[in-house]
Amino acid sequence: MVTDSNWMITSDVAHEVAFRIDVPEEHRGRWVLSYLPTYRRLSRDQAMAGVVLAEMILLGLLRPSGEFDEEVAALHAEMIGLTITDAMCLLALREAGREREARGEEEGEPARSPRREALR
Repeated sequence: MVTDSNWMITSDVAHEVAFRIDVPEEHRGRWVLSYLPTYRRLSRDQAMAGVVLAEMILLGLLRPSGEFDEEVAALHAEMIGLTITDAMCLLALREAGREREARGEEEGEPARSPRREALR
């Protein structure tokens, strides 16, 4: 379920969020989505679509059949300038980073590198 406030959009399903930019700059009032590069500024509707898309993809992957409504997902992805595949890849990269962080690995370092083994 997506939760919306004046400055943040969150999901209780996906670990993704959108923040409104409120610092004095030309993009004040625009939104940043957690799985997009920070230079991408979105409208509130686009930010909401991005968080909903993340939920749709995650819930689809959790279903035994792996299905979700591709037409609706494609519309959400298009709103933020992505394809469904682009969004899935970006979300997978973020999840891999979270898993690496949880294991205490440094970015870009393989799980069983000789350096890590030597430190054990």
